[in-house]
Amino acid sequence: MANGDMNSSPLPTISSSIEREIEVTPVVDLGPSVFANKYPLWHPKGTRGIFGGITIAQSLSAAQETVKGDFDVHSMHCTFVFAGTALTTIHYHVEIVRDGRTFCTRAVRAIQGNRTIFLATISFARLPPESTKKLRHAECNPPTVPVPDDIGIESNRREETTELPYINQSVGMLNSNSLDPCGKRMHQWIKTRGKISPQGGPRAHLAALAFMSDSYFLAALPHAHDVWEFVNPPITEFYDSEDQLGMSSPVHTKIPRPHVQGGGSVSSQSRRVGMMVSLDHTIYFHQVKRLKADEWLLTEVKTDWADNDRGVVLQKIWARDGTLLASCTQEGVLRLEERQDGVESSKLNPRL
Repeated sequence: MANGDMNSSPLPTISSSIEREIEVTPVVDLGPSVFANKYPLWHPKGTRGIFGGITIAQSLSAAQETVKGDFDVHSMHCTFVFAGTALTTIHYHVEIVRDGRTFCTRAVRAIQGNRTIFLATISFARLPPESTKKLRHAECNPPTVPVPDDIGIESNRREETTELPYINQSVGMLNSNSLDPCGKRMHQWIKTRGKISPQGGPRAHLAALAFMSDSYFLAALPHAHDVWEFVNPPITEFYDSEDQLGMSSPVHTKIPRPHVQGGGSVSSQSRRVGMMVSLDHTIYFHQVKRLKADEWLLTEVKTDWADNDRGVVLQKIWARDGTLLASCTQEGVLRLEERQDGVESSKLNPRL
């Protein structure tokens, strides 16, 4: 346990560890719509900071607790205000903004140590009656992306990494030789580790998707510019083994990850990422009734713009059968390391 203010209840007997990361509990002493993380916050070994997907997912879980069961989330608009720590409880204050017959809206403030670290506006909708008179379209998944081997992935994981609540399988980059960063596409497969319990139900699958949506997202910005090295490695990429860093594909190029593979230069270029911080994160949920977060989901990330020390990355998430499940957008700060005559500059400020 990280801190004495954490709930000391024993861990539930569930097969998917991600359910512990997304679960919240009411804090009646603070108000009727205030919740807190029920279990100690997961964080990578050797760090105190938390993975951004935690606040995204737990904010959604808290908001879902205030919404009727026949409403499903259809969008989240999130802003990262301050970095969170794994050593202190996060309280989620949910404001009931609107309750309509078809749509309802919640505003969530995540507070840690009397400081707001995260904001979210979350919208829910009740499914309309089935009708043939409606517009319908969805972008298809890329047909050339190879599918991961379930048996190989599960058997190669190391037992000491079982606290990692989801599994990544990187495929690689399309159009890696293009001179246009906007033309590159990065693909990976993700799923929860273990099966989500029946008790968790559809809402646990939605919160789990929100959690995993922050995996390998903003890093697409420097990678689209063939910048692979970081002064401070990002904590948005987790892999159990090197087998998961790239699949065999006739059309993809393996993405270099020296910060994951033990260091070492990957090119003659001297450019390194000096600072990379997410500012906001948006998710549009599509076919929520068809989402199974404990089955393989294909993600594609690309970037359309970067300038003024900021950049925008777009993400699509498909089910294995090609159903488009979600579309995401993230904007972040990206600053390259400042150097003077090949020497690192001391002026690099890690704070915004």
